[in-house]
Amino acid sequence: LVYILILLIYVAVIYYPNMIAMEVANEKSSRVMEILISSVSPVKHMFAKIAGIGTLGILQMAVFGAAGYLAIKTAGTELGGGMSDVFGFSDVKISTFLFAILFFLLGYFLYAVLAALLGSLVSRTEDVQQLMLPMMFLVIIASFIAFSGIAVPEATYVTVASYIPFFAPLVMFLRVGMLEIPLWEPLLSIALMLATIGVLGWIGARVYRGGVLMYGPSQSLKDIRKAIRLGENK
Repeated sequence: LVYILILLIYVAVIYYPNMIAMEVANEKSSRVMEILISSVSPVKHMFAKIAGIGTLGILQMAVFGAAGYLAIKTAGTELGGGMSDVFGFSDVKISTFLFAILFFLLGYFLYAVLAALLGSLVSRTEDVQQLMLPMMFLVIIASFIAFSGIAVPEATYVTVASYIPFFAPLVMFLRVGMLEIPLWEPLLSIALMLATIGVLGWIGARVYRGGVLMYGPSQSLKDIRKAIRLGENK
């Protein structure tokens, strides 16, 4: 179950933030962005887009969860002991599911703010993937640590990575689901992620304010400074 939930969180933190970056770049390339920011501030537009796609993600995950639950209940009588016993679901604590939802939300918002920031720097959807590579590397590294840590969740590198905000949504959830750890450990990891989301939100708002007004080729993170200056002069 932990493996399945980690996989779902991994897919979510890749798919939905990437959707945000593509949407922002598409709005800029079609010049729709100019109409939007004439009616609402760029910062409100950014957080509204993050909240909207986040709501979509929650709804889709809820549908997947409901479908999986119904499938287990439907097929439960076909195997001895039921599907819950076969997959070990009967021994899973409710807190595991609660932490799964929490880390899904935190992981989404962490990477969504970063994706919106990066998406605002490009004017063509073709350039989005290249600029998103650093973020994708962070997600991939986190997944490698999490999936390799399933066999050795008490390993030192897993413990250290679980406190790094960009790795925590996957790695700390692994430790919560596989080990009996003190409550202060996931709470500390959650606090670090919330602080990081706050900092990224502040930086992202400054970059987004100027980034949505930038047009032309942009394939470098150096454009972040240019976007901040443009946003300050707006």
